[in-house]
Amino acid sequence: MPERIVLGADTRDQAVARAAGLLREGQVALLPAEGLYGYHALAWTLGGSREGTDRLETLKPRGPGKGWIALVARPADAYRWIASVPAPAAVLIHAHWPGALTLVLPAGPALPASLVGPDGTVALRCPGSEFLRAVILAAGGLVISTSANEPGAPPPASAPAADRVPDGVALVVDAGTLSGESSTVARVEGERVIVLRRGAVALPGSPP
Repeated sequence: MPERIVLGADTRDQAVARAAGLLREGQVALLPAEGLYGYHALAWTLGGSREGTDRLETLKPRGPGKGWIALVARPADAYRWIASVPAPAAVLIHAHWPGALTLVLPAGPALPASLVGPDGTVALRCPGSEFLRAVILAAGGLVISTSANEPGAPPPASAPAADRVPDGVALVVDAGTLSGESSTVARVEGERVIVLRRGAVALPGSPP
């Protein structure tokens, strides 16, 4: 049974330290992210291990051409992982990060191959959750994330009960019921912004 911490003012520092420590060990943590709960792991540990990524892939296998969302603690950190920043992307980063907007951008050479899509892009977000940003910063690396649901099931807005948490999850941080809104996902191609998924951030061109 995974460890569980109920997030509150008196447990926030403990939850940040525990989640970051487990991520550094190559474990997976189920954490509140934006309006939904997600599985989180380090893309690679400081020693270069992909243990966390491997565990995440076991928990929620990726379909062909479907990658992970990579999370950064500060907007400026994203520039390390992308090859170029089209002008519309810079505007969106300034306006909506930290926040519930995931941007699909040209991947830079520093990214591991597991995070680069078949079209040479990476999905990045600086989350609006102050708690999650603190975990990412304390973990000291690039954190990858995916919603904590089985394929075909709706993403959860509440932390699952202990008997519903799958094997392979080391920690659950329970922040109560969240908004249930996912992040908006937008691809930036040159001067074009293409909304791939409507979510919490309203952008022109969002699909109905």
